[in-house]
Amino acid sequence: MTNKANTVPHDWELATWPQDVYPYDSNRARRLLRANQDELLRCGAVTRPGKHLVIFGAGYVKWLASKTARVAEYNVAPNRPEHAAKRGGNAGLAARKHTST
Repeated sequence: MTNKANTVPHDWELATWPQDVYPYDSNRARRLLRANQDELLRCGAVTRPGKHLVIFGAGYVKWLASKTARVAEYNVAPNRPEHAAKRGGNAGLAARKHTST
């Protein structure tokens, strides 16, 4: 299976956040931008001409790329093997059968 990368638009306003660009809608994007404002400014990802907030695609991709190193190390508790039996569906059922035998 290949992972097809979507191309990021050249630039866009916060109000018209593209649905295929993380975090996928303007409400979540507003929170993301507020929490990471300094870093995004340093990467050249945002600017504010007047009342509008404009996101630059190239700077935003650069900022996202700087965060990818943390993703591989992010260990979510429900994904740990010791929690497998607590999962729902077929995965949890198989884990419960394995631990009970």
